[in-house]
Amino acid sequence: MKTAVICSKGIGDGLMMMVASHRLKLEGYDVTTFQDSLEELEEWFPGHHFAKRSTIKTLDHFDLILLQNDNTPFSLNLIDRYREKIHVFYASYEENKHPPLNTKDRIFDRALPMVANIAQATASILGKPHPILENGITIPSHLIYKKNNNRIVIHPTSTTAKRTYNREKFLKVAKKLEKEGYEIAFSLSPAEKERWGEIPFQTPEFPTLSSLASYLYESKFLIGNESGTGHLASNLGIPTLIIASCPKQMALWRPGFLLGSIVTPPSYIPNFKLLRLRQNKWQTFISPRHVIKTFHQAIK
Repeated sequence: MKTAVICSKGIGDGLMMMVASHRLKLEGYDVTTFQDSLEELEEWFPGHHFAKRSTIKTLDHFDLILLQNDNTPFSLNLIDRYREKIHVFYASYEENKHPPLNTKDRIFDRALPMVANIAQATASILGKPHPILENGITIPSHLIYKKNNNRIVIHPTSTTAKRTYNREKFLKVAKKLEKEGYEIAFSLSPAEKERWGEIPFQTPEFPTLSSLASYLYESKFLIGNESGTGHLASNLGIPTLIIASCPKQMALWRPGFLLGSIVTPPSYIPNFKLLRLRQNKWQTFISPRHVIKTFHQAIK
């Protein structure tokens, strides 16, 4: 049966939805996964087929469609056009915001990581009792797990400023860990390097996602914001520490392959309607000392 698995835009979304693609493949389905960046990891997913989500014009030739809803006109159009053969995965559902539910659809448990939710939803659609949390990633044979067992990768950027920890605080964390004897590397794109300017740490080039994956796999640990890089490290079995604004949100969106550590602002920081301090100023309430303490706890 020809099946389309359509991911949201982020690479983290793609890696998580590969849990669905891989389970369907194991069950004998002919699966194409639509995401704009996953093709760069094609060698890491042998036997899987990828296509770009942005180039979709028709899905008429597919018998079954799994869609990770992202509340965009693109998703709404697919739901309306292919209602009879589409299963929609909702991270959350609101009647006044989303199309009417169908028995094919699945609403996720926000107390569980996305990886677990996707695995459970796919097993349910297949009528199978046991979810499989693996997504089929296969490590190239020339790589050595944690080869550089003293190297900490810091990924200090994210898709928006609201999801990004303070630059100077990241540098303080890096300097403290370097004093402790760790090798520090910052993962920054060329555009991000230009915005960050010169920093006293190595900033290796990663021309493709495959090169980033290789580097992460041979490192000891990742510290970063909520981002696709954290999900990639988790998928590779590399421990992570994610700095984020909201513990409830991170219960669902945390890297869910290898569960790592999460640092969020203290719960006593006000976040009621007229004073969203924890939501809007969350970076202020997470100190470098707290991050380093959590890191030390994570590597024990």
